[in-house]
This record gives sequence, structure tokens and C-alpha cells, in this order.
Amino acid sequence: MKIKSANTFLLLALFCASFLSYSQDDGLTLLKDDDDKLIKFENHYFEALKYKAIGNYTRAITELEICQQLFKDDVAVDFEFSKNYFALNKYLEAALYIEKSLKSEPENFWFLVQAKKVYLKQFNYTKAIAIQQKMIKQKPVLADDLVLIYIQANEQEKARNLLDDLTSQGITSSKLRHYQKIVDKRKVVKKPKKKAVSEDVGNLVELKKVYESNKDFKILKEVLSQEFAANNFDEIYNYSLEGLELFPAQPYVYLMYGKALINQKKYNKAIDVLESGLDFLIDDITQEKEFYQDLILCYTAISDEKLVNKYQQKLNNLKK
Repeated sequence: MKIKSANTFLLLALFCASFLSYSQDDGLTLLKDDDDKLIKFENHYFEALKYKAIGNYTRAITELEICQQLFKDDVAVDFEFSKNYFALNKYLEAALYIEKSLKSEPENFWFLVQAKKVYLKQFNYTKAIAIQQKMIKQKPVLADDLVLIYIQANEQEKARNLLDDLTSQGITSSKLRHYQKIVDKRKVVKKPKKKAVSEDVGNLVELKKVYESNKDFKILKEVLSQEFAANNFDEIYNYSLEGLELFPAQPYVYLMYGKALINQKKYNKAIDVLESGLDFLIDDITQEKEFYQDLILCYTAISDEKLVNKYQQKLNNLKK
């Protein structure tokens, strides 16, 4: 991944620093204070990359904090902060750092990718849509992801219009056909009325009460999460089944419904649900792994070795 930043070029310069140590007048030139700072910066920056690679995100952040003390406004450091906080599910911090990065380089494609991931996790569809539109200007093939975000945001008319535009251009795919079916189905489904939701609701009983009066996806996700932690698969089945009707573009609902079906040993039906849910994933490796793991379980149960190997390979590729 290449990040265009003046400071990142300094890192590359360090690798040839030994070749620049002689001057015409003095012979061997001693490193200046700034050179020493650059070496320290380089060491801690690559330590941060190392710790992120092995999943020690907290230690990676510590190394990045040292880099930040050495060079306060390095855009590459801010980008790495965002990725590490994202991995720790600290989306507020991840958003702050990626927004800072984008102020420096508003068209940097990889910064835009990171920002979209953060905003989707925050269910901030307005910002996610704006970011996706910028990405499409650079890579028009990403228009199908914008359709999905429109659906997730309950912007059915915008999703329909974009689908019509893509069809008129002769652009089609299995994903887009899937999205078209959902948009067509949503014509007859009433939007759930939204009410203010307290962020303090955490008790499962209270969550369910809130959900009954306010069919909000964030509340449903928390209900399903808590039911899964308690292995209440009957409840998971009922809530996720309703969730598919209300939120047909949310992959987490498909994942939970698939788990409930696996618990009932309905492996073939679970496979259909899980493979459908994969169409709605956008840049979520953690959830993608869960889908593949459950599909491996299902195909193992029905003795389909070829598809077990297929999804095992996909899972292995994600772990690289």
C-alpha cells in the first residue's frame, strides 16, 4: 500500500543515509539532531507496523504515540492510528484520526477506504455515502457498493435510481441482481418508525422492550449479540428472521440467522442464508471470517469436501 506523504519519503531516505555521510570539506559527517529524530521515528514506526501485523494493536498504538511525539503531524502515523483503533473497535478514535488524515490528503484512495469502513461501523451512512461517491470517481467499478450502502441507509429511491443507471450502462452482476430484488421487495415494506434511542440501554430485557417500540438495527444487533453470548438460539432464530424482513442488507442478520439454522442442523438452508449474506459485506474481515467458518462447518456436515476446501482457502487468504 502506497501512502503519498512528504514525511513517508523521509523514511525511504533513511535507508540510503549511510551513503550520504561524506562531505567535500569534512569527510565523515556526524548525524545531526534531526537525523537522530528520523532514525528514532523510523524504528518506532516499523515497530508499530510489526505489532499491528501480529494483532497487538495496543502496543502498536504505544509505538505510534512515540512517533507522534517526534513528528507531530505525520499523516502516515495518523492513518496507522486509525487502523489500530479500528481493530480495537474504538470507532470514535478511528474516525478522528482518519478525518485528520483526509484533511491532509482528501483524495488519497486508501484513506477514503478506511474512512468508509469506520463510518459504516458507526452506522453513519450519510458520511459513508459521501466517501463512497468520492471513491467511485477514482474507481467507477465500486458503484455496486454505493447501491448497498443506500439500501442499508433505507435510501431505497436512490438505490433504485443508481441500479437503473447501471443497468442502462449495461453493467450487471449477481450482486446487483440481488440488490435489485431487495429494492423491489422493499417497495411494499413500510419503513420502521424511528424514535430517540438511549445509548444507556444495555440490559437484555430493556433492549427488547426498546426494540419492540423502535425497530432500529443497532438495537437488534445488540439483542442478537447478547442472545448469542447466552446461547439462546431460539431467540436468535426469531429475532434474526424478523431482521431479514426489516434490514435485508445487513450481513450481521444473515450471520445470526445462519447460526440459528446450524443449531437446528438445517445445514443446506444455513448455506443459502450465509452465502446470501456474503453479498452484503463491505470491508469487514472479522465478519467475513465468521461467514467462512460457518460455511466450512455446514459443508463439512453435508460432506461436501470440495466446498469445504473452497471456503477454507478463502479463510486462509484472509489470515495472510
